[in-house]
Amino acid sequence: MPGARAAAIGSLTIAAMRVLVVGAGFAGCCAALLLRESLGADVIVLERAHVPGGMLRTLHTADGVPYEYGPRVVSVFRGTPDVLPFLRRYLDLQERRIYQGTRLRPGYPVIPFPVDIESLRALPCGAQVERELAAIRERGAPPGERDLRDYLETSVGPTLTELAFEGFNRKFWGRRLEDMPAEWGKLRRLERIARTGRYRLPSEAAHYYPAGGFNGLFDRMLAGVDVRYGVTVRRIESDGRRASVATDAGAFAADLVVSTAPIDAQLDHRHGALEWRGYRVEVDVVGRDAEPPLGTAPDGVPFAWLYTPWADTPVCRTTDFGVIHHGPRAADRPGPTVLLREIVDDSVAMYPVWWEDAKFLRYLDDAVRLANVIPLGRLGLYKYTTMDSTYAMVRRLADSLGEYLSAAPARRVELLRGVRGDWGN
Repeated sequence: MPGARAAAIGSLTIAAMRVLVVGAGFAGCCAALLLRESLGADVIVLERAHVPGGMLRTLHTADGVPYEYGPRVVSVFRGTPDVLPFLRRYLDLQERRIYQGTRLRPGYPVIPFPVDIESLRALPCGAQVERELAAIRERGAPPGERDLRDYLETSVGPTLTELAFEGFNRKFWGRRLEDMPAEWGKLRRLERIARTGRYRLPSEAAHYYPAGGFNGLFDRMLAGVDVRYGVTVRRIESDGRRASVATDAGAFAADLVVSTAPIDAQLDHRHGALEWRGYRVEVDVVGRDAEPPLGTAPDGVPFAWLYTPWADTPVCRTTDFGVIHHGPRAADRPGPTVLLREIVDDSVAMYPVWWEDAKFLRYLDDAVRLANVIPLGRLGLYKYTTMDSTYAMVRRLADSLGEYLSAAPARRVELLRGVRGDWGN
């Protein structure tokens, strides 16, 4: 195609390659688009569902009220701001004031999260939390690093550690704080406590919702791409020169397969299934004129979502889609909206867990020996991703693809670990 950058692999150029992309979620769609646009590859996408989008689709209740199960907003959390101009090619991104709150105990008032000292003062435990924070500042010692409990208690004090983190950790991650590394807190900056809250969800960029929802994104990204819907992939194999994909709709051959399917399933669970954490959802419809169901921040803006960290409730977070879809003013809502609750369900593969890293790396060592089969995305590279980090991941793959396909296995592992990135990207 005009302007394509052709990279050579042996006697073949990527521009002449036939590529199969397994999965039409955001990672698969980005891969299909970038491999076509940047490298000129001939791409076919295989998707088990009958629509693209994976967990990023906008869904609807029986009465047609929209909501999202996966990402609610577009932002730059840890990937690359390049995702914003990329998405604006396909979507009208409308800025939203996204505030998140927490109710630390059932009878407590809602406060912003990350918490701030001014808001903590409104709680029954506020004075105790403030005394503990003052003692930490007076000691002036760096946070402890024995484990996550040590890190948190020496950063925010034992009271806030118990209320904000201990119950949630047991409920969602199934681990005591003593069983988690201090690095878990440092990477996520769980110790952040401002004197006066900034309220907005922490991010390097503003937050956006696409006018009309996310679904149109995939049709526009896949325009001109050969997409086969309703196709279930059974097996992916490689003889070192060509890859073959066995499906319930027949076999496909290609020079390269980019698979966003789970890496452990792709390799027949030879090292055992990788562990995940996730949630199912329950939805209620609230009327147009309802008061903000999750409460408001001190500046009057309604909370878009609310954490409930105590262990006795299976609900982790509740989202008000009225705020996300239409903004903070109830008068701007054209009709009823969805209130959605996330309930712990470990059968849903959403969040990888740190204690499976060694097992994942065994799978990665095996995967790179299939020279022309590349795992990608949240399921393929066992990494929790947001839209910005997914886009950054696919860009890194496109940039390193020529070297990857001609490299020895050890170097492929290095390259794929770079493609995968870390919590910071």
